[in-house]
Amino acid sequence: MNLKFEKRNTFYVSGYSMETSEESLEKDCLMLREKYEDRLRSVSHNLYFLSWATKEGVMVYHFGVETTSKAPVTEGANCIEVPATCFAVATVPEGAPILTTWHEFFEKGLSSLGADIDMDYRFFFESFDENGVCRLWIPVRQK
Repeated sequence: MNLKFEKRNTFYVSGYSMETSEESLEKDCLMLREKYEDRLRSVSHNLYFLSWATKEGVMVYHFGVETTSKAPVTEGANCIEVPATCFAVATVPEGAPILTTWHEFFEKGLSSLGADIDMDYRFFFESFDENGVCRLWIPVRQK
């Protein structure tokens, strides 16, 4: 797993959200991709899955594209602001399961970087470039 730190300025992700759970996460994310990927790729080939928990503890996943404003880029989309911060970033090895890589990143990757998760930050996310390379982003505070 290739790891690094990266600071990001505030950006926006315009797309489609759904509530989910650990049990149905993979199925729900697949459904979001099947339903909206073509529409989103007509705007950009770089895709994002943002995730967060509501105050009630419900998991929300948002599938979209990066934008420079709060304006939705496709019909029916909503826009989420992702505040500036420092992230630990891991590249998912080709052919590796994304969920397994998330677990490895949380369990081993962060300690090897000397960082703590910023638990006050709202979002974790995955980004997919035009070649399908997936990167995992965890907000951190460097030690």
